[in-house]
Amino acid sequence: MRSLRSHVALGIGLVLSLGGCGGDMAPGLTATQTRPTESPSRPSSPTAATDAPSPPGSVAPSADGAVWLDAGELREARNDTNVVVVGTGQVLVVGSDWSCGASTNGSDSVEIGDPETGVWEKTASLSSPRDAPTVVALPDGRALLTGGAAGEDIGWSAFSSTYIFDPTTRSWSRSGLLNTARTATAAALLLDGRVLVAGGMFLDRTSPDPPRPLDSSELWDSGSGTWTRTGGLSRTRIGASAVTLADGRVLVVGGVAGQENAPIQEASAEVYDPKSGRWSSAGSLFLARGDFAIVALPDGGAIVAGGRDMTAYAPLATVERFDPASNTWAPAQGLPVAVARATGIGLADGRVLLAGGNTYSLDQIDDNGGTFGAGLTAGAWLFDPEGGRWTATASMPSPRAGSSPVLLPDGSVTFAGGYADEGVGTPPCPHADPHVVRYVPGS
Repeated sequence: MRSLRSHVALGIGLVLSLGGCGGDMAPGLTATQTRPTESPSRPSSPTAATDAPSPPGSVAPSADGAVWLDAGELREARNDTNVVVVGTGQVLVVGSDWSCGASTNGSDSVEIGDPETGVWEKTASLSSPRDAPTVVALPDGRALLTGGAAGEDIGWSAFSSTYIFDPTTRSWSRSGLLNTARTATAAALLLDGRVLVAGGMFLDRTSPDPPRPLDSSELWDSGSGTWTRTGGLSRTRIGASAVTLADGRVLVVGGVAGQENAPIQEASAEVYDPKSGRWSSAGSLFLARGDFAIVALPDGGAIVAGGRDMTAYAPLATVERFDPASNTWAPAQGLPVAVARATGIGLADGRVLLAGGNTYSLDQIDDNGGTFGAGLTAGAWLFDPEGGRWTATASMPSPRAGSSPVLLPDGSVTFAGGYADEGVGTPPCPHADPHVVRYVPGS
C-alpha cells in the first residue's frame, strides 16, 4: 500500500487496510499522449541505492545553455520525500512516504548533503516513522516537521507533535503540539516566518470513529514555538496543494473532500490572508485534477500545470493561471506533452521549470500481463510568465516522476527522490531513484 497522501491525490479512495503497492497511483505535483516505453527488469523491492539504476551522470548543455549535473547518490532511495535547504547551505532530505511491499509505515530516515560535492550522509533520525508529514524550511536556517501519520503496522493514527531540526548540531528538538493531529495537509511558510497548515485528515487508531477530513487551519509561531487556531477553510480538503503568493497570501488548490471509496477531486481554490486570518474564495480551476504542479509567480499569481483527469485517469497538458487581482483562473498555453507527477519549481529569475513526470493513461494498462508501461519522460520545459509561453530546455539525465525539488542559493535546482520506472507485477511496484541531479539554468 502507498501512503495516505498517495490515496488522497489519486482520488480513488483512502482505503487504509489495503495490502500491496499501487501502480502510478501516487501523489503529485501536477494534447498529446506519448507511448510508454518498456520497463527494465528490476529487483522486486529495492530499498537502498545499490538496488537502483546506474548513476545518470551529466548531460550536455541545451540550446539555451542549461545543463543537468550529477549531484551524488542518496544513502537510501526514496519516494515522495521532503527536501529543504537549511542554514548551512546543505540540503536536508526527510523520510519517504511509500514503498513497495505489504504495508507502509512511512520513514524515520533523514540525510543531509551538498549537491555540489555530491556527498550525502545519514543524520539524526526522526523519533518514529511518519507517513506524509509536513516539512518546511524556516527563515533562521532550521527546518520544521509536523503532522503525518503512524503507519499501517501499528494502526493509522495522525501525529500532533512538531520537531525542529538544527543543522549546526544536526539534531531534532520538540516544539509545540498541533491543536488537531493531522496528516496530508497543505502547508506554507508565511512572509513573517510563521508556518500555516490547513486541512488534511485526522485519524485515531484507538477510536471506533472513521478518519475525519479537516477544514481547520493552524499557525506556528517561531517565537513561542506554539500552534494557534486560525480561520477555517470553506470545505474539508485532504492532500491539497499550497503556495505563498508574492503579496503574502497563501493559495490552496484542490485536494479531496473525504476518504470515501470514490472521492471527488476539488476544482475549487481558496486564499488565506495572514492579516485578517481568514480564508476567501479563489475561484475554481476549469478542470479538476490531481497529480499537478503548482508554482507561485512573481506577479503575485500562480500556475497549475499538467496533472491527471481523475475521471479518465489520463494525463493532462492543460495549464491554468491564477490572477491575484480578481481571484480567478484563466487558461494559459498548454504543455507540449500531457504529463502527471511532473516536478515544478520557480527559478530565481521568475521563470518556472517543469521536469519529468508520467505520461501513461489508463488505456495503457496491459490487462493480460497486469503491468503498466514505463510511461516516464525526461523532458523539461520553462514557462516565461511575461510571455506566457513554454519552451523546451535540457532534458533530465534519465526519466523520473514525483521528484522533490529545492532552489539553491546559487540559482540552481536540486531534484531528489521520485521513481525511475513503473515496476512490474499486479499491482506494479515502482522503484525509488537514489540519484540526485542538479539543474543549472541557462539564458
